Amino acid sequence: MKKDVGIRRGTPGDTRPSIRAVPFLQGPPVLRLTSREREHLASIATMMRVPAGTILCHAGHEARALFSVTSGTLASYRERRDGTRKVFAFLFAEDLFGLARRGHYVNSVKAITPATVYRMPLDTLAALLTRDGTLQFRFLCKVTQVLRDAQRQALMTAVRDPVERVALFLAMLDEVQGERREPTEPVHIPMTRQDVADYLNLTSGSIRAAVDALEDRGIVRRIPPDGIAITDRKGFDALVDGDAD
Repeated sequence: MKKDVGIRRGTPGDTRPSIRAVPFLQGPPVLRLTSREREHLASIATMMRVPAGTILCHAGHEARALFSVTSGTLASYRERRDGTRKVFAFLFAEDLFGLARRGHYVNSVKAITPATVYRMPLDTLAALLTRDGTLQFRFLCKVTQVLRDAQRQALMTAVRDPVERVALFLAMLDEVQGERREPTEPVHIPMTRQDVADYLNLTSGSIRAAVDALEDRGIVRRIPPDGIAITDRKGFDALVDGDAD
């Protein structure tokens, strides 16, 4: 039976573990787990409701579990020797984390906001995936998407212009949040400016200056306390797509 070791109570609704992935074959725009598959994962998992600041994985520690995000925002990162930090990915609902190499976690993962995650022991999960080929394929699609996301981050950090980097980052959040908000609603920024800077290989001041420049061009508008509205969609898309070319 699954256990709940949470600190905070979540909102009502279906909070069983799920995976959202963009398929690499022809078919629907996104793949999600069926109710049966979600129940199978929930049966081997432990639900954890954690406050912001909780570290769920430590780089270099023994990897004993894979995690599925149900709600909240987390960051996958690694500390540098000089005390700075490199953020490799932001994690949202229906994402997975717990990447390991030779039995040890590759990155640390920290909750940026209060979050609900499911902890799935690796040995039990491996046995489940061995028995269920369809579920195994869902995980494969998700892993493939994670690879594509890593390539997208490499593209972002390769762009010299900080304004374009920030625009690409906003486009990523716009895509992630697209199903959960109306098109006219602002993009929600759940992470700090320093978090974004650590992800884009920029300084915090460069992030502020880039958003100022986008506002000056009439492409975006800040919506306090943590939103950014895309006010010129055509200009925004041209900026983002122009870089992708």
